[in-house]
Amino acid sequence: MRPYIFVILRYAWTNKGLLFAVILMGSIGFAASFIFPALIGSLIDHVIQPRAINGILPTMAERLHHLWILTGIAVITAVLFGISGYGRGHLNMKLGYRIALMLRKDVFDHLHKLSLQFYSHQRTGGLVWRLMQEVHGVNGLINSGVILFFLDVAQVSLALVLTLAVLCVLPFYVLTFKAFNPRLRQVSERMNEHFSRITGKVTERLAAISLVKSFAAEDREREEFRADNDEHYSHMVDQSHVGHLVTAVSDVLVQLGTVIVIGYGGYLALRVNPNLTAGSITRFLGYVAVLYGPVKRLADLNMIFQSSLSSVRRVFSILEIEPEIVEKPNAVTNPPPFGSVCFHNVYFRYASPADRRSMPLDGDEREERSFLPDYAARWVLKGISFTAQPGERIALVGPSGCGKTTIALLLPRLYEVVRGRVMVDGIDVRDYSLKALRAAISIVQQDSIILGGTVRENLLYGCPDASEGRMVEAARAANAHEFILALPNGYDTQLGERGVDLSGGQRQRISIARSLLHDPRILILDEATSALDTMSEALVQQALDRLMHGRTCLIIAHRLSTVRNADRILTVRNGRIVEAGRHEELLARNGLYARLARAQLVTA
Repeated sequence: MRPYIFVILRYAWTNKGLLFAVILMGSIGFAASFIFPALIGSLIDHVIQPRAINGILPTMAERLHHLWILTGIAVITAVLFGISGYGRGHLNMKLGYRIALMLRKDVFDHLHKLSLQFYSHQRTGGLVWRLMQEVHGVNGLINSGVILFFLDVAQVSLALVLTLAVLCVLPFYVLTFKAFNPRLRQVSERMNEHFSRITGKVTERLAAISLVKSFAAEDREREEFRADNDEHYSHMVDQSHVGHLVTAVSDVLVQLGTVIVIGYGGYLALRVNPNLTAGSITRFLGYVAVLYGPVKRLADLNMIFQSSLSSVRRVFSILEIEPEIVEKPNAVTNPPPFGSVCFHNVYFRYASPADRRSMPLDGDEREERSFLPDYAARWVLKGISFTAQPGERIALVGPSGCGKTTIALLLPRLYEVVRGRVMVDGIDVRDYSLKALRAAISIVQQDSIILGGTVRENLLYGCPDASEGRMVEAARAANAHEFILALPNGYDTQLGERGVDLSGGQRQRISIARSLLHDPRILILDEATSALDTMSEALVQQALDRLMHGRTCLIIAHRLSTVRNADRILTVRNGRIVEAGRHEELLARNGLYARLARAQLVTA
């Protein structure tokens, strides 16, 4: 398990009070486990079949007195067993949940540190599965005895001293685990990886349910899911087969050990030490039971333990991914006040060799990365240079895939520049703290992102402390106030996931109102009106004009009619800026922009 177990123990150490309580409960149970065999042996030797001392047998009163003492000790021991059993079980479980909670928080925090580069090669459902479900693998490790392992070792060691006759069985026990556990770990890993892929695929398909239905692909999806389910069933059966085979072999060894003890004890009583009492033999058998308690427990929980190792490894594989975009220790914490933008000889490519450490190497991710070496060699941007003054509107146009959106996403450091510099107000974006930089930038995308929740929560997402008046004012400016009031509960109307109960124009206007509340110095419009009908586009365009007023704007558009009034238009082709000028100038040059304009029947 490499160092993961030590990381888990560090998490446990942060809950020292709970950890020590678990160890205390385990210690009480550990001590109490040796009392009952001694009590039973003493009961036989001093109460049931007492031996004469100096030729005098104990009287009945003495035997009864001894019985009451043993009974009292047994009652106290039983209560201690109950307390320790509850404490060991409940507190151990509580500690496991606490560690899982902390680990889940750390993984969630770490996921937010990873760039879009990472997410472009992952299935969201698979990440959610690791975050929400596989984190519970820590519980499996805790519950299978990681914290109390050393107490179990001490218990086995002490019992072995008392019952050396069964030592011959333990090597076979160790060999059983050594032979079967790699196979058990392998099938558990395969099962968890496959289930992660299923989860990712189902999440993806349900998010695209309209696409599935529009192509009448329900039967094909059901068949694929049935096949995936059947495959997962076979993995579960394999895991169960190997795990229970280990348990069965362990049970046989436990029983053989008991047989050896009985035979060896009988031999001692008959041939070696005829004076050996029944109580001594009973005490001997009791210590054997104490020996096999933790050993049997390890066998019973072995399947859970091995499966947990797989889950924990997959969770920690996320934490091992190095964030591609990090802040400098002395980063500028004040947002840029003016909004001037400068790209200086910028080069960029996706998944360059130096960045591959930012992607995990297991499961479905391994398959998705198989294309990266060839793809990574292609520069998406090649020497991009331009400047935008505060309040200037710069339009980026060009064929699909030429790099327009990539240029815009480098500005808020959603991706990291490979070569060159991107500056805001004369400072490299890498010198700002991410919070300060992104506080000055807002993005309105073609596919407006609406979160599950109320209209109010969506509007206030970027500025949660905004007043009711500011929120309504922003909604009015975005031409959204009227349709929001027409919703069943106005601003408190619950919206479906991704805003499915709103039209495209309504989603876009909520997105614009959200950006108005954010009050950025720099605005990025990424195909903000391309998916709208004429009436919706007119309302959205009015809202965008209000949003763009006084702000530095990068406008990405295929519809050249939406950029003809820009202060400057940059035509991009194959990752380079090939033309720059105003609408009329570019038409007069009869270059790429003019050809795009003619294709869209746009005239000067």
